[in-house]
Amino acid sequence: MNSKEALQQIRALFEDMPQVVEPVAPAVTKVEMAEYSLVDGTKVMISALEIGGMVTMADGSPAPVGEHQLMDGTSIQVDELGVIVEISSPKEDIIVEEPVAPAAEVAPAQDTNAMIQELKAEYEKKKMELDAKIAELESKVKQGFAQVAELVEALSNTPTAEPTQRAANAFQSYVNTNDSKYDRLEKYRNAILNK
Repeated sequence: MNSKEALQQIRALFEDMPQVVEPVAPAVTKVEMAEYSLVDGTKVMISALEIGGMVTMADGSPAPVGEHQLMDGTSIQVDELGVIVEISSPKEDIIVEEPVAPAAEVAPAQDTNAMIQELKAEYEKKKMELDAKIAELESKVKQGFAQVAELVEALSNTPTAEPTQRAANAFQSYVNTNDSKYDRLEKYRNAILNK
């Protein structure tokens, strides 16, 4: 393989690289949230004051796990995802059981969890696709650098006869020129001495 063929192979390797496409974020449905105050004055956002409603802090993070009491005396029990799992009223002090959802309808907590799992699966799939593309690009870059190194090595090992011949000829002409000058001087010397 000569240097021109190697350069053409390297160029072809990088020309067929895919264009990097920005991933499109999936559409997220917005849930209406109402602001409530806890007994200690902390502001929280609640999607629905019922079992399955989402409770978030003012900064958007899920509410901590445990029981929280609202200003009106209502107590809510929240799980690790910020979903209401139990509500108790100050007047009745009765634990409200989770309403039985009709067979065709999905409870809000299950719907939210399903949506979270679906988004997570979609992001993992996209991440795997991008990781595969990155690995492919890294492989092509490594292969390209290997070919460039091979080309440089081949070029450095290519013999160049012309400059070496010129140098040898230049030395010969220098030696010949000096020898002829020496011969001429010797002739002049001998001529002067033999007079």
